[in-house]
Amino acid sequence: MSCRSASVTGPRRETGGRTSAIGEVPPYLPRAFVAIEDRRFYEHFGIDPIGITRALVTNLRGRGVAQGGSTLTQQLAKNLFLTQDRTAARKIQEAILALWLERTYTKDQILELYLNRVYFGGGAYGIDAASRRFFGHDAKRLSLGEAAVIAGLVKAPSRYSPTADAQAARGVTTAGVGRC
Repeated sequence: MSCRSASVTGPRRETGGRTSAIGEVPPYLPRAFVAIEDRRFYEHFGIDPIGITRALVTNLRGRGVAQGGSTLTQQLAKNLFLTQDRTAARKIQEAILALWLERTYTKDQILELYLNRVYFGGGAYGIDAASRRFFGHDAKRLSLGEAAVIAGLVKAPSRYSPTADAQAARGVTTAGVGRC
């Protein structure tokens, strides 16, 4: 999985870690994120109509927001360019930006940007910061189990934090990463 490093301007927070190229981390780390967050990542064009439909049906049945239909690319667009507001206008902007990202960058570049920008809890933005925060070493040295915990943190950083609730962290990883 090699690609040239992508660069996008946007808010960059202090991470406590360094930027990690996708080719520098163990191959199971990015696969864990795809398995947990966006199984059809390599098949869609930035927006996943199947995922949106599934989330819409689930949310209508539950009469609330139980599931999201955002792709990794949409999440990256939100993290790079938009606010966290939950409005229809912001979701439309997110979708347009996701389409632009998919036309401008390769899938691996998008995944690399996502891995280096996403919030993991405990003040850690990016996989290297999360690896250092929760396991005391850089992302290049993550074991399979540690990669699964880090990937699971994205769902709910405070709830699945290994420092706050090790049992919950193990539970989310066994539910999602088994699909890697």
